[in-house]
Amino acid sequence: MPFSVDDLAAHAGVSVELLEKLSSALPAGAGRLYTTWTSRKKHGGIREIVMPRPPFDAISKNLHRSFTALLPYEAPDHVHGFVRKRSTVSNASQHLGKSCVLRVDLEDFFPSISSAMIKASLQAQGYEEKAADTAVSIVTIASKLPIGLSTSPFLSNLVFLSTDRSLAEYVQSVGLSFTRYVDDLTFSGEVTDRHLADIDRILDDAGWSVNTRKTAFMRRGGRQYVTGLYVGEADRPRIPRKIKRRMRWILHMISKFGYDTYMAEFGGEEEEMKRHRLLGWACYIAAVEPDLGYPLLREFDELVSEGYGGDIFPEGYDDVVPERYGDPADWVDVVEDLDDLL
Repeated sequence: MPFSVDDLAAHAGVSVELLEKLSSALPAGAGRLYTTWTSRKKHGGIREIVMPRPPFDAISKNLHRSFTALLPYEAPDHVHGFVRKRSTVSNASQHLGKSCVLRVDLEDFFPSISSAMIKASLQAQGYEEKAADTAVSIVTIASKLPIGLSTSPFLSNLVFLSTDRSLAEYVQSVGLSFTRYVDDLTFSGEVTDRHLADIDRILDDAGWSVNTRKTAFMRRGGRQYVTGLYVGEADRPRIPRKIKRRMRWILHMISKFGYDTYMAEFGGEEEEMKRHRLLGWACYIAAVEPDLGYPLLREFDELVSEGYGGDIFPEGYDDVVPERYGDPADWVDVVEDLDDLL
């Protein structure tokens, strides 16, 4: 059954009239409907983040829920970014103990997704043309898919679907393993330069640009990292040693001198290692390596919980990461931190 403008408005939780007003106002809506800020990428360039204001934020969230609940799109098995019950851990687990791991990164993934690409994808999912046009005007900024709107992650996967299928067919024909976590593509097995050339061709034919500075062949016995996790051993992904040492050092300094002194005199404030960020790191480590992560969580709870936002562990904690920490797939800030540290 096709989706009309009336359906789109109902999914957004507003009237058609209000939805059309929002559509018309967005091109000049900076400051009123949303704000933007920029961050510098590790390897050069600027990343622009959009922060929607109410009620635009609520409409964006409602549309995201409707997209994920009503559209027939199903994420392919190899897609691990922005998919429930999948994460960086499930992504890395597909490449354990392989002779070679190839990383291919896409250039400016979100901004490279245009209005025309989104419209075509929505129409393929059953949107009438007018409804697709209206939806596109609300989910894009300056005719591009922005980082920061609730709708962008799902739509990025939707637009990439045909390329996902092409790559999946190719790797099956040559006997390689393949996963994608947002714009991070990983191939493993007996990977060669010929495979990379074929992959580059498939991506180029589909209109995607490869960030060649981040393309890397990682051989067995060397540094094999997939979405920030070490995959050189066959049993499970592991947290990189550098991160383990760093976390232990931070907790040692807090234990010896106190949290306030660590923040003021040992780089904590400069690195923005606030309590919630330390908690995020400890939770992430616990999700990957429980034997290491849970003791870190307990030690952290003892050292900095009082006076810094309450207890970490809820009453009745039973060695399970509490639901309040959320799905590891949603810890995008931690993933970006991992990339910066490696």
